[in-house]
Amino acid sequence: EAALRQASEAAKKIGIEMPNVKKMMEEDAKEEAKEEAKAKAKVQAAISAPGLVAFPDWTPKIPEFTPAGPAAKKVVDDVLQIVQTGTSPLTPVALADAWEKFKNDKYQFSRMRSNINKTITQTVTFRELEDPHQEVTMEATREPREEITHVTLSAPLPTPAEAKEE
Repeated sequence: EAALRQASEAAKKIGIEMPNVKKMMEEDAKEEAKEEAKAKAKVQAAISAPGLVAFPDWTPKIPEFTPAGPAAKKVVDDVLQIVQTGTSPLTPVALADAWEKFKNDKYQFSRMRSNINKTITQTVTFRELEDPHQEVTMEATREPREEITHVTLSAPLPTPAEAKEE
């Protein structure tokens, strides 16, 4: 604040009017808060909206998958998603290999592998190349000395406003 005051005084001495930076920053913060509130309201409306919670019909099956419960709408990193968790006795690599067999020209495919402190994680994503560009991701993780792989299946859901725009 002292630096702003000093710059303002220097500008006055040479006859230049300095914009009110503090006021501009406050206005920006208010606008940002308003947009954030709108975005949260959209996501909340989408979570509350009635409708079937289901993955796209073309979602590859996960071998020997035991769901921990039904698929549910959740907000993950500010994105509304359908999420289902569960387990499989197969290794993350075996699960990712099984999903990779689904590869074809209708879908964009990506696979990420990580091994951090002997915790193995494989993430496989398929995305439709044609409208409506649906996407499904499987993340399989196994901690060292565990015999069960923890699996998370997720797919982004459009918010009601996005669905109307399409």
